Amino acid sequence: MRTLQVRAGLDVPPALPDVPRATPPEAAGKSDSALGSSVASDEAVGVAPAAPRASSEAPTRTYTQFFEGYREAGGLDDERVAAMIFCESSWRIDPGGWHLGLAQFAPGTWATVSAITGYTDWRDPYHQGANVAVWASMVSPGTTAGWPNCW
Repeated sequence: MRTLQVRAGLDVPPALPDVPRATPPEAAGKSDSALGSSVASDEAVGVAPAAPRASSEAPTRTYTQFFEGYREAGGLDDERVAAMIFCESSWRIDPGGWHLGLAQFAPGTWATVSAITGYTDWRDPYHQGANVAVWASMVSPGTTAGWPNCW
């Protein structure tokens, strides 16, 4: 399996692809009607899709577009950022939840940095890459202003 070497010496797989949601074991082989009428669909109650299974390959288009935007906006540390994105979202464009995109920006932070860069589509990997480069140059990554758990 290919891995990226991170400064701290940790081997991190480059990414996980988007995969369909798995059926919970207790529901396997049962129809919706067999589960009872009190069971609402995941969409109706706002449940995020389950995390994908591990893979050794990054989703090529997403990875390439992200780093094009990142480098063009002045990003310097590809390996560190690749590990951060893997930690934040496993390279899934929309992993679900309140935060936005690959880098899991808080909505207010995304609004701020996208107003600076003009890149406003958080689902676009290029926009995410450019905004990560700009935001990382403005704050101290690893603090509450910039990826405190994954930097």
